[in-house]
Formats: sequence, structure tokens, C-alpha cells
Amino acid sequence: MIAKLVLLACSAAAAPLSEQEGAITGGVVNASAGRAPVSGATVVLRLQRDGGLVPFRETTTDAQGRFLFRQLPVGRDRQYLPGANRDGVHYPGPRVKLTPQQPQARVELPVYDCVTNPSPLVIRRHEITIRPGSDALSVTESMTIDNPSAKSYVGLAPRGGDEPITLQLSIPPDFERTTFDKAFFGRRFSLADGKLVTGIPWPPGQKELKFTYLVPNGRSRGRWERPLDLPCPHVRVRVETARPEKVSCNLPQGQSEAGREAVFESSDQVLPAGYTICVRLGPVPVPLAVYARWLAVAILAALVAGTSIVILGRRLGGKSRASRPKTSEVLKTSPKTSVILNVARRWVF
Repeated sequence: MIAKLVLLACSAAAAPLSEQEGAITGGVVNASAGRAPVSGATVVLRLQRDGGLVPFRETTTDAQGRFLFRQLPVGRDRQYLPGANRDGVHYPGPRVKLTPQQPQARVELPVYDCVTNPSPLVIRRHEITIRPGSDALSVTESMTIDNPSAKSYVGLAPRGGDEPITLQLSIPPDFERTTFDKAFFGRRFSLADGKLVTGIPWPPGQKELKFTYLVPNGRSRGRWERPLDLPCPHVRVRVETARPEKVSCNLPQGQSEAGREAVFESSDQVLPAGYTICVRLGPVPVPLAVYARWLAVAILAALVAGTSIVILGRRLGGKSRASRPKTSEVLKTSPKTSVILNVARRWVF
């Protein structure tokens, strides 16, 4: 079957194209091996339809790594996305628009060899912005993740057939409402053991990752901690607050670009993965719900204490009535004592 597909691809590549025929042709090359042609690679062509890209055609490269899609519809709204598969990883190429004026296009699709371990990833720059609010801390993180090697990092598959984990975000475990700047990352991250993880393959080059999450004030207690996920030579923390002098961090003080913010920055050395950044935020607004809980606890404690006093008073009163002399005798011997006992009885009962 594969041999038949290769023969079809070769004959299609050799056949002449009509000037009005929509077609996409090109080649698949191994960018990890000097851009050598890749034979037998699966090439998938996607078509933009209803706001998304859906699989439209599929073919296989010939012995010289060439492929051809012909007899494609053309028009102003005809946009295609070719991509090649290698070792279970799909590498999308550039988007192509075929119009009556330009019905044909040629593209080159680079693919890479894969590596499972160790991870070559580093974070070139890590920006963290903390905004204390009345109910929660809003934290926005922006990372420039770099794979400086010549191979795609795909991670090591764990036992049991689960997807490999290529990146783990060690944000505070009590985070809420995480939102990614790009929908692609939002779809590919999942929650495992209280942490955000993904199995996204990381080809050579840099990718931008940005996301925002909330940490409730009742749990943060005016303190934010975050271990680094990967080695990073430049970490910058900004805390937007009306009292920046009350904020402290285990990173050196940085230069503030505006008022009402505290800035901390490290760029003199590479911080290792696992290094914990600790920020003390000073006084943090406590939400009204927390005050309400404290008030409810205080009222409950007061009721319990009052009930205990009443019960104890009744027990003591019963013992005193059993052992004390009659009231007439007390009045005769000590009028002052009688007045004190009467006052005590009115308070207890």
C-alpha cells in the first residue's frame, strides 16, 4: 500500500499542472540532519472551514521527499494549512491561500528528530505580575520557553501508557480560574496531582507562554511562593500596590518603571529549576466573607461560653441552697451577707 502511494505521489509530482488548477506542491526535509529529504512522510492538508481548520487531503512523500496536492478549490476564502508527521509529531507549515490570480503554491515542510530525555528546555525570560485584590491575588505569568537543541523534545512516556509530560507549571496549589492567553495552550494543559501539566512536543526554537490565575486572599496570607519550572537566567517580579515599601522578595530590588509598584529582578546568574521565589506582600485586603466567618465563630464561642456559665451557676446555686441556713437566720446574724446573696442570685438566674 505504501509503495502504491509513493508511486502515485511520484507520478503526480511529474505530471504537468494546468495554469488554472489549484495545487500545493513542495517537499519534507529533516531540519535535524542538514535538511535532508524525508521519504515516506505523511503530509496532511487542512482546509479552513467554519472558522476552523479541518483535514481535507492526505498524501505521502516520494523518494525525494516531494509531495503534491492538485485539483484544489480556489477562491478568496480558500486557505490551506499543509503539515507533515514524523515520529508521532505533527509539524504544521505555513498557511497558503489559493486564488484565481495565484492558484498554485510551493512550500517546504521541516520536521525534526525527537529526544525523550533529558529535557533541553530553558526559560529565557520569566515575567510575573501580582495584583492584590479584595478577594484574591491575580497573578499573570509570561514565559519565553526555548529549545536550543536541534531536536524536538517529546518527553519520556510514563508507565501505563499515559501521555508524556514535557512541562509542568508549579504555580501555588490553591490556584483558581487559570486562563491561557492562547487557546491552543488552554486545550493542551490539564490538571494532574494539583498541578498544570502538558505533553506538548517542543521543536527547536522559542515559544511564548502566557497565563493568568487567582489565589484567594484567605489562603495566601499575604505571601506568594512559586518554584521555577525550568532553569532561567532572567526572572522579573512586579507587584502592583499602593504601598510598595511593604513588599519584600528573595530576588534583588529592580528598577520600577512606574509608581505604586514594587519590582524585583534577577539577571546576574541562571536560577536552577526548583528555585522558589518568595514574595511577602505586606497588608493584603481581607474579603468581607472572611470577616463574616470570624464574626460567626466569635458569636458561637460567646454562646457556648454563656451556656457553660449558666449551667455552672445553676449547679453552684443548687449546692448553696442545700447547705446554707434559713434566710431569717442570716438576717439576724449578718444583714450585709444577705444582701450579697440576693444580688448574686438575680445575676445567676
